[in-house]
Amino acid sequence: MTDYIEQYKQYHRENNNYSGNSLPPQAIHIQDLIIDTKSQTVLDYGCGKGHQYTKWNMHKDWGLMPELYDPAVPEHEVLPDKNFDGIISTDVMEHIPEEQIPEVFEYIFSHADKFVFLGISTKLAKALLPNGENAHCTVKPIEWWTSMVEKHAPKRVYTHIKTYGECNNYHILNEDLYFEML
Repeated sequence: MTDYIEQYKQYHRENNNYSGNSLPPQAIHIQDLIIDTKSQTVLDYGCGKGHQYTKWNMHKDWGLMPELYDPAVPEHEVLPDKNFDGIISTDVMEHIPEEQIPEVFEYIFSHADKFVFLGISTKLAKALLPNGENAHCTVKPIEWWTSMVEKHAPKRVYTHIKTYGECNNYHILNEDLYFEML
């Protein structure tokens, strides 16, 4: 994964992409999760440059400012070592090599106490990495992502998975946990 992170660091330096523009279509789902679960702390895992917060204020209706993490952006490259009420990740999972997904889910699901929201593209990207590879290296249907969560999440967390692209779908996992929070 380090090679991919280096590719993305170079890509971020050379391009103005990954500014956070994948969040707006998912913002209402995330807002509902934050409100419904009475969450006070959220991590945006793979926030890109973070413009969705610093320039566009997409979080203003959420009542909180998420912490930001993106290993390819110097100002957001430190992975927090604490738990959050919720962890959101939009247009990130498809950028992670398939063999690294279990490790990523280990972190996300062990550090989320109330909910996880995953917005995942299911089509190849228009963008190419500096090495010529497509930026979306793990393009899978929602059923694959659901099975990966069920297989690799170290604990059960109320989880929403929204896919878009070739496979447009929405799955909710561990809904019983949501009802326990009420």
